[in-house]
Amino acid sequence: MNKAILHKSPPTATPVDLENWERKQRFAMFRNVSNPHFSVTADIDVTRLIEVYKPQGVSVFNAVLYAIMKTVNGIPEFRTRFKGDQIYQYDFSDPSYTIPIQGTAFAFCETPYCENWQEFNAACLETSEQAKQQTHVQENETSDHLTWLTCAPWVHFTALAHASNGPDDCMPRIAWGKFTKRGDRWHMPVNIQAHHSLVDGYHAGLLINKTEERLQKTDFSL
Repeated sequence: MNKAILHKSPPTATPVDLENWERKQRFAMFRNVSNPHFSVTADIDVTRLIEVYKPQGVSVFNAVLYAIMKTVNGIPEFRTRFKGDQIYQYDFSDPSYTIPIQGTAFAFCETPYCENWQEFNAACLETSEQAKQQTHVQENETSDHLTWLTCAPWVHFTALAHASNGPDDCMPRIAWGKFTKRGDRWHMPVNIQAHHSLVDGYHAGLLINKTEERLQKTDFSL
């Protein structure tokens, strides 16, 4: 594993000019409502991942994480954050996700995002092994450039609500669930929770559709 990948430069945050921002009115509308978060859940087709790449020993978890994060990094709204009335956009987002440890416990794992699948997969394997040494859940990384993700492989959910830290919490949260076969196709639920001042249903739908497209087209060979 290239150690430079695990110690890459931190993201750059570029300020957004609120007065000239095309989301100015939507930001003002949703910024201070009591419950500004919205959630979207939809099934996507993962037949190719399950039938072609899983038998080859590819980690379906890492592949889904890669497809989601490549899509997140391609949609500026999911890399935009605010503190107070200061709005800024990161040039990239890294994933922070849950991994199982002892029994039913879990811990958080942060992995540097890589455009290249093989490099990203290698980074996931290394950082997850390190994270599994934890004995309890704890916050390891506080940067708001992260995207928070979790997998619930026990249930093919149709809706999901994430814990948040109130109306000022603008971190996007993404989850995926159990693979289910219907007829000759495999399906997986994907859930997105986002702050409506920064993200709209259009962007959530774009993320879901583009993630499905990446899972159908990416070469996940090791």
